[in-house]
Amino acid sequence: MAQLRRTRHPQDLFERLAAFPMPSQARVSASTARAGVRIEAMTEARFAGAADVQNEFLGARKALCGVFSYRCCPSSAAEFGERYRTCPDKLATSAVAVREEDDRVVGFAIMTLHGMPQTWDERQLHTLRPGECYLDMLSVAADARGLGIGSKLLHWCEETAIASHAEFLSLGVVAGNPAQRLYERRGFEMMHKTGCCASVWLCCFLGLPHLQCGGFHMEKPLPTAGR
Repeated sequence: MAQLRRTRHPQDLFERLAAFPMPSQARVSASTARAGVRIEAMTEARFAGAADVQNEFLGARKALCGVFSYRCCPSSAAEFGERYRTCPDKLATSAVAVREEDDRVVGFAIMTLHGMPQTWDERQLHTLRPGECYLDMLSVAADARGLGIGSKLLHWCEETAIASHAEFLSLGVVAGNPAQRLYERRGFEMMHKTGCCASVWLCCFLGLPHLQCGGFHMEKPLPTAGR
């Protein structure tokens, strides 16, 4: 795979993230170490592992237009990394959860900041507003669930969104998805149901994995002190 090249930016996102003081960072590292899992920023070397988690997620009760199973067409590492070719800065707002014992990717999260380019299909699901950081996808491998990895990824997302000067973190959740309870425990509030177009797109993209149509948009305000 060709080496990814980051675009030059007047206020480079990576530099801003590195300079941002995160007093809780040591606590996050300690907790993930105790659980045998560490959270790290996405890199090209992790595309294959993240693609495996994504393929497992999409292959479980999800089908294009409710008919064609994603198990028949798994994504390669190159296909997973395509989103970073159009927006290299998105690497800084994506993370992987890596199991210490075997260096295996067991989860990942991908976010988009307002001002970053969105593909046509991403815009059908959600168009970002000023001050928004949107969680495009968060997934944990089936054999690693129930260990708090989803919460650790969400914590990383919140810290990264704050470091990027976002005012609120948002996400979409498919109706009936049990993960909605995790988001509510983490302080996300239900804002509204997805619109008609987004609901149709969700159905076309995922089918009805929880036997319910549509989904919900959730948001969490972020601290503004010190900005």
